[in-house]
Amino acid sequence: MNKSEKDMDKQEKKINKLAEDINPSEDVTPDSLAEATTVPLEDGALGGNATQKDAKDNK
Repeated sequence: MNKSEKDMDKQEKKINKLAEDINPSEDVTPDSLAEATTVPLEDGALGGNATQKDAKDNK
């Protein structure tokens, strides 16, 4: 957002404030102990979805 604060309308100011609130590069302190001690899951860590073929093969 390159606009100066005085040139923004009310909605743009609200959006700008919300964007600053959720910016992860600025917020390095965890919100809770759970957030501090939990490792993010990688893609596929929970497995895939069951298919009809899986249901038929496991009877």
